Amino acid sequence: MNGGHLQAMLFIFNRPEPIRQSALLMVLATGIGDASTLISGLKALSAESSYPWGNRISHLLSLLEQGQQLSEALTSVNGLLPEQTLIAIRVAEETGTLRQALAEEANRLMNQTDAGSPVRPTLGGTIVWMIAIAVLLMSILSFLMFFIIPELKKIFDDFGTDLPAMTELLIMQFDRAYGLWLVGALPVFCTVVFCAFYFLYWRLRWLTSGRVLLAEHIPRHWTPLILRMLSLTAATSHAFGNTIHCILKELRPGRAATRLSSVRMRISAGEDILDAMQAEGFLHVREVSFLQSARKTHHIDWGMLHVSRTMERRRSRWLQMLPTLLQPMAVIAVGLLVGFVAIAMFLPIVKLINDLS
Repeated sequence: MNGGHLQAMLFIFNRPEPIRQSALLMVLATGIGDASTLISGLKALSAESSYPWGNRISHLLSLLEQGQQLSEALTSVNGLLPEQTLIAIRVAEETGTLRQALAEEANRLMNQTDAGSPVRPTLGGTIVWMIAIAVLLMSILSFLMFFIIPELKKIFDDFGTDLPAMTELLIMQFDRAYGLWLVGALPVFCTVVFCAFYFLYWRLRWLTSGRVLLAEHIPRHWTPLILRMLSLTAATSHAFGNTIHCILKELRPGRAATRLSSVRMRISAGEDILDAMQAEGFLHVREVSFLQSARKTHHIDWGMLHVSRTMERRRSRWLQMLPTLLQPMAVIAVGLLVGFVAIAMFLPIVKLINDLS
């Protein structure tokens, strides 16, 4: 099941997914500074949706009417927006760029929906496909070994002749694997099944909340978010150090937060923000060169936004390319195994016919 199918299922069952989340962000962006527009827009969203999405919008509306800040209300309603979007909204409130941040996040989520098109296979669907093929192949092989091979051995024993070498090799390898089944193969099989279900769980969680497994330990994962917020900061002529500090407060403890803290310390010591981010692994040399050129032309805000979008497009492209590499490799591996088993199964029949003739 790929990202497009999952998004379709979420939409049908009124669960959080990028299209709904993008629409909510656009309503919030247009309603900033105009309470009546905001309330009417949220009421319209709630009316056109059923449970549970409509109830969550109604809950958000009631919290805003009670006087809560937008970021507090969005955080209080579980599963409403992705994690990175919530971080961007909280940071934007502190830096005074809320309207721009809402519009940019809405555009990003809409592009994410387009990237999840069901036309191309995705990594999650490829992994599920490979596991299903492996289970089916092992089931067929076990049937042959337990029901067909013993009959062949009995026939050859009755004629007083030996099985072909390739068939003996197949039986030997299967006996060895069967002998290690309870000790080695069974735990490995259970681990693979657990990892498959865990991967699907995180895939679904990524679609609804935007949370990526072990993201707190990957500094480059947060670079697009950091650049988007810095872009808004540059457009409003605010200090970069304050934005970095606000983002740092929102990150979960891990390697990424430690590196970003080092970036903040370097900026406080007077180092250039681009050099600091490169030194801590958030930016590469070519990206820094591009941003320095953009700064010379007084378009650093556009340059940061461009690098942020480019990184996300490149990441999405790699996630689409991996299945196209894995599927042919899996087909070749399965073809070789099936060919070996087929030859090993038919050679005894050919040998028996030759011996009888």
